[in-house]
Amino acid sequence: MALRRRKWVSIEELDRIKDDMALLVRREARRLGGLRHLDLRLALDEGFNIAAEDVTLKGYQRDFSLNYGIRVIAGPSAGRRKASANGFVGGSISAADFTSSPRIIKNAIAVANERAAANARRKLVTKAKFRHLGKSLLPEVTLARIPVIRDTIKADYDIDPRTVSKEEAEEYILDVAGDVRKRFRQIKNSFLDAFSFLERQLFFSSEGSVIDQTHAFTGSTVFFIAQSGSNLPADLYHHVGNQLGWEALTEGKNVYGKTLGGFAAMIADEAVKLSQARPAPTTDKPVVVVTDPDFNGLLAHEIIGHPSELDRAMKWETGYAGRSWFLRSFTENQVGKSVASPLLSAFSDPTLKGAYGHYLYDDEGTPSSRVYHIKHGIYKEFMNSRETAAIWGSVPNGHYKANSASAIPLIRMSVSAIDAGESDPERIIKDVERGYYVVGHRIPSISESREHFRLSSRLLYEIRDGKLGELFRDGSISGHSRDFFMSIDAVGNDFKIFPIANCGKGQPMQSKMVGNGGPTMRGRARIVGARSR
Repeated sequence: MALRRRKWVSIEELDRIKDDMALLVRREARRLGGLRHLDLRLALDEGFNIAAEDVTLKGYQRDFSLNYGIRVIAGPSAGRRKASANGFVGGSISAADFTSSPRIIKNAIAVANERAAANARRKLVTKAKFRHLGKSLLPEVTLARIPVIRDTIKADYDIDPRTVSKEEAEEYILDVAGDVRKRFRQIKNSFLDAFSFLERQLFFSSEGSVIDQTHAFTGSTVFFIAQSGSNLPADLYHHVGNQLGWEALTEGKNVYGKTLGGFAAMIADEAVKLSQARPAPTTDKPVVVVTDPDFNGLLAHEIIGHPSELDRAMKWETGYAGRSWFLRSFTENQVGKSVASPLLSAFSDPTLKGAYGHYLYDDEGTPSSRVYHIKHGIYKEFMNSRETAAIWGSVPNGHYKANSASAIPLIRMSVSAIDAGESDPERIIKDVERGYYVVGHRIPSISESREHFRLSSRLLYEIRDGKLGELFRDGSISGHSRDFFMSIDAVGNDFKIFPIANCGKGQPMQSKMVGNGGPTMRGRARIVGARSR
């Protein structure tokens, strides 16, 4: 009789191999010659995603994935010419091979060690061959010190995604889509997708850390096209979610305080209103703009967060999204200098909850912490990894992350936000005689080092004598980053964190779920309408 092949691995089954993996990492670190450091990430996720278009189910998938990632720092262990380099290996393990995980990981560690040694030898050859270029290559890879951690973090959820049946998820998303169709006759096309899953990641290092973290993720993106009369159609999309179970959507446990049905109705209503609105004007000069927390979350992400990733600032990773206006070189940079109004502070903090981006330890076992990029207008510090922290001369702050255990980690945002101020957000608007109120965000357009920006809003209102006036469609604001931040003259006390499901970085691209946030702010920028694009 043929043996039945295993088809699934559950999160709880990682308990069967956890101790074996910790022992394997310690043993291989002692056994392999020339090895300076070894760490292993092993991650398993279980859950589902579902999609519907125009009240028709378009797809449903329930699945699991088990991935691993290994980093070795190694190099020649003898001779006068010493060097070390990184070696990475990543892959996936099928359900059928789960019992063979120790053998698979042991073989992968050996390959990572060989790659690190080969990279180190090549580094020595390059330094000898290219006299000036060689000076930029540090002979040894140094990791800033962190504490040895042994900890277990349990997921936070009420409704386990694995207990939500296909029938329940299908009925829920089709009910939401059907309600939108009934309530908004101007909606000509709708698309909704939703997901809910658990992710458990085990981390082991040759230094002795054993970290076990499990998190829940649930979210949905809605997309609508509306048309009113003979006007041009208006399209609108947005995302809602949280690091919770299915209740994030069904019970409204998210930043909007709305169920998926309530959130979809809000965005559909906005799409209809935009389909009836005039195109936004374009101003020749900067005007007063009041930006809401949702818009400022994107501002914090694009103009402060990405250029505060130290690998990007050091030109290690500049693919697609460019470099940093905060750091031209180690001697020419904005650290300790004024880059914004004294009213503005901004940070990245993985310990915050309320959207995505929360964790207590990053992908090299560093405890997470708040790092202030801007404090009362002065630029302070970057997000880092252990390696870049050693080069920069700073303390590791826990921002080395990958979108999958099989991918090489990069320095990534967690929850990046502009800090709350003291002003009443309603008063911020009431004090404006003529200006614009910018609500929500859409696609950004940013210069190579992010010193200039144009960020589209979902909604753009005129402000007249302290009151909201006409709504415009297809509007954005544009400005020089430092000039705009220096113009901030009011920061609200209405701080919120919003989920971003698809922050992209790296080549090949890694799409990561993060949180962005901020309060209401007031400053000066140009308004750019659709006809000027």
